[in-house]
Amino acid sequence: MANRADVPAVATLDVTVAYQEKPVLWDVDFAVPAGARCAIVGPNGAGKSTLLKTILGLIRPVAGQIEIFGKPYHRQRRRVGYVPQRGSVDWDFPTTVLDVVLMGRYGHLGWLRRPGQAERGMAEVALMRVGMQDYIHRQISQLSGGQQQRVFLARALVQDAELYFLDEPFTGVDITTERAIVDVFIEMQQQGKTIVAVHHDLETLKDYFDWVLLLNVRAEALGPVADVLTPENLRRTYGGRSGLIERGEEQQ
Repeated sequence: MANRADVPAVATLDVTVAYQEKPVLWDVDFAVPAGARCAIVGPNGAGKSTLLKTILGLIRPVAGQIEIFGKPYHRQRRRVGYVPQRGSVDWDFPTTVLDVVLMGRYGHLGWLRRPGQAERGMAEVALMRVGMQDYIHRQISQLSGGQQQRVFLARALVQDAELYFLDEPFTGVDITTERAIVDVFIEMQQQGKTIVAVHHDLETLKDYFDWVLLLNVRAEALGPVADVLTPENLRRTYGGRSGLIERGEEQQ
């Protein structure tokens, strides 16, 4: 389905989330153009994962509006894929790589209909895209952290969504897996998909993403990476000084 260029893939307006009356997100305005690779970055406790979960309807905001391609999330659910933090998953659950990836098709099939040959073919293609085709019958608990993350990305790919949310996809993975994930992001973007990912490494930001939200409870800055990643914006987001801020100042 084609998207109008002037309709953001995801947009929030004045979104506020509070835990026991303490604001975790405050009046967050956030809009990502369709077809972008967008990172959400900020210090620990900034509300990055909370923002993702709020957009996905997993957390209820105190106030504000959220739209996916111009409509409420519950009307656009099938257009959205989600990869949670790897640490939030029970990896000891006895299931194979293939079964995990096929779970990504349940939203299209419904829980009562079993995946067939077409779905298996989609799963095999997705595993090939992330370099995990040789592990199709392996128990998920037997994989390394990087391999598990690739399998979860394959599960998201078979959803055939238009907008993907990923929570810290590069945490705890090796550099080979990191590059493989970025290559998949670029391939997805070339297909017109939109990627929104919580990210923590400012050093790789400009290489992995083209759009960024700097978040620290509030939205401090939003836009193309080259425009947003300035010493002033970083200082306002992180406070104090960091090596990246100092280098940015030296280059001015």
